[in-house]
Amino acid sequence: MPQNRFAKDSSKTDPFVQDFFARIPPKTATTFTDTQLAALKQVFKERISKRHAVDIKLSMPFFKQGFYIVLLLGKEKRAKKRLQAAISQPVNSILLTISGLVLITSLLGSLYIFKMTSGMNLFPNQDIQIKKSKSLPNI
Repeated sequence: MPQNRFAKDSSKTDPFVQDFFARIPPKTATTFTDTQLAALKQVFKERISKRHAVDIKLSMPFFKQGFYIVLLLGKEKRAKKRLQAAISQPVNSILLTISGLVLITSLLGSLYIFKMTSGMNLFPNQDIQIKKSKSLPNI
């Protein structure tokens, strides 16, 4: 087996090499040459640089199946041509509007329930009241 001076020296300082070698068996890690590691680093360079400011992943069971929700926020790095798909813009606008309305409604509803259960009265002598309408005579 060839000795890999680069792997042993760089594993202490290079985050890519540390992460890469942590995922493969140590016996396999010793077989990589300098050229192979440089090529692998070049291929994965773009993938590693795609970190997001917010990266939330939730997994939840739903009717005996697992589903997941991913929320990623970060700087846009895609090409303009890829961003301007004909169908995606209206669909994104609709989904964003619906998501915003659901979020705002949920937030306001939660705040109202919290207010009612805690006994807070933010505006004295003001409350939501349902007025009874005049009943129609029976015919």
